[in-house]
Amino acid sequence: MLPYVLIGMTIGLVVEVCVRLLKLWVYRQPQTPVFNVIVVFGLIMGAIAMLVRRNGLLLPFVIGGGVGLAYEVANLAWLKWWEFPDARLGSLRGHAIIVVVMSLAWGTVPLITAKVQAALPRLPRTAAPQASLLEKLNQREKALIEKLNAVRQREGDLESRLDDLRRRKQILIDKQAARPVEHPGRRGSPTP
Repeated sequence: MLPYVLIGMTIGLVVEVCVRLLKLWVYRQPQTPVFNVIVVFGLIMGAIAMLVRRNGLLLPFVIGGGVGLAYEVANLAWLKWWEFPDARLGSLRGHAIIVVVMSLAWGTVPLITAKVQAALPRLPRTAAPQASLLEKLNQREKALIEKLNAVRQREGDLESRLDDLRRRKQILIDKQAARPVEHPGRRGSPTP
């Protein structure tokens, strides 16, 4: 979705610069163009533009136009975020015709966004993450092999010490078996 949002925001930025240079309408609050660029052009129209690939051009145009119509009517009725001086937009006169034309313009924004996104060169999206993921897995495998080798060496050391202990134990057992065992109750009788 991010490419659609960024393209929509770029379109919005171009529109807002043109509006300012041509003085097509006037904003009452300085933050409204920022809201329009980020939220309306970027997020809303960018999201609608994602429908073009699956649904063709008509549905996104209708939805974009409907959102634009609702936005323009809401502005005229109660938001009052911008105004068209003398109810004019270029050669158009009257709020009703301006709202209709603006709604049609809003409907084209998702279509333009989708066309621009489709025209952009495709970057290999999965090559870099897979390569870095593979590299991380290789590093983890190497670390585990090193730990396993260290455990095996420790096991060899322990087996060697155990063998040495058993050999010494067997020597002690053999020495004890070779000595005659004296029984305390069976001493020889004294000779006169």
